[in-house]
Amino acid sequence: IALAVALCTHHCVATVRRCAGIYKTPTMSCYCPNWMNESPLEVPINLDHQSDLLKGPEIVHVSKFYKEGIEGKFLSNIAPDARTLYETFRKGAKVSNNGKCLGWRENISKPFQWIHYNETLLRARNFGSGLLSLGFPKANQIFIGIFSQNCPEWILTEQAAYCFSMVVVPLYDTLGPEACSFIINQAEISVVVVDTDDKCNQLLDRSPKCLRRIIVIRGTRPSTSQKAKNRGVELLTFDEVEKAGASKTHPEQPPKPTDLCTICYTSGTTGLPKGVMLTHGNVVAAVSAILVQLSQYRPSVGDVMISYLPLAHMLERCCENGMYLVGGSVGFYSGNIKFLFEDMKVLKPTIMPSVPRLLNRIYETEMANIVPHFFKRIMFNMALRSKENEIKKLEALSGKTVSGTGWYLALCKKIWAVV
Repeated sequence: IALAVALCTHHCVATVRRCAGIYKTPTMSCYCPNWMNESPLEVPINLDHQSDLLKGPEIVHVSKFYKEGIEGKFLSNIAPDARTLYETFRKGAKVSNNGKCLGWRENISKPFQWIHYNETLLRARNFGSGLLSLGFPKANQIFIGIFSQNCPEWILTEQAAYCFSMVVVPLYDTLGPEACSFIINQAEISVVVVDTDDKCNQLLDRSPKCLRRIIVIRGTRPSTSQKAKNRGVELLTFDEVEKAGASKTHPEQPPKPTDLCTICYTSGTTGLPKGVMLTHGNVVAAVSAILVQLSQYRPSVGDVMISYLPLAHMLERCCENGMYLVGGSVGFYSGNIKFLFEDMKVLKPTIMPSVPRLLNRIYETEMANIVPHFFKRIMFNMALRSKENEIKKLEALSGKTVSGTGWYLALCKKIWAVV
């Protein structure tokens, strides 16, 4: 996040040079052609050079850019009316003119269904009001756990929390049951939203004392309800909470940029999970920096992103909130990564955040079909080089993106059909 913000700051050359030293020269040269002539500092030889320790017993480490951030030298937002994730979502609703917002399909044989921005905001407010009706005080230190795959209800819960200045704490499978229990205890989470009966049972098997309610998106078995009752945990459905809020709405309490937005826990590979506390200002700055970096490639109204990377990780959270800020649409995969390409064929996304592992899979699959055939390999490489040269020339002249034409599309149409 610090790197992304620094790259988008035009009046902080000294800080950027320090950043170049931390992240090595190739990283900077890829993204900052204007600063390629700057001499980076020596790459640090130990981790002590990558963060500073604040005074006090808490042992809090902060970025090397902490001082500059306090002085306001970094990019904080790209619009004065979008300084929190509460405001960015509403800006997206406005610029999209209540366009499509959240898409999903029940299974791989069904089409995608959509709810629009205004309906999303209404349902989020109702769900948030329903949470308050459970007995929470209206304060910015209510922690709501989310233990679910990517789905519309994940975003509805997130936006419901922001309506009333609550704090979102994501949980995920790879943490393991013990780590999830540890996080719930440490953050004193009394309510967790889960998507399945299995995850509900995982929490009940190691039920922390502070856990009072579990809200299930897809329903539970009778045996699970009995187990929850035996452990003193109230079991509710997502629909029940939403309907309760619709019948008695509460006035919204929007957060400030300095209010806590989320606690993102590490996987705990070197011990117990560590929680990273991020304010609304932190996340909006990261989202803004990403959009500024993308320049003419940034998404806009009409773009569709496929959501399949875990929302428990900040990469996906930033990407999705960037889409909401610009009024784009987000479609959720059907839940099984094996059918991701089937989902993409139906959704036809224009934006796909990814990680090297998946991109390598796509590359290896396509190369396996091309490399053994001499003529196909020659033609493919020629088409690829031609396209690269075309993009460089035309974008240098116009500053706009270029779509494929002619034989490039003819040769690559099978790959395009998949991705």
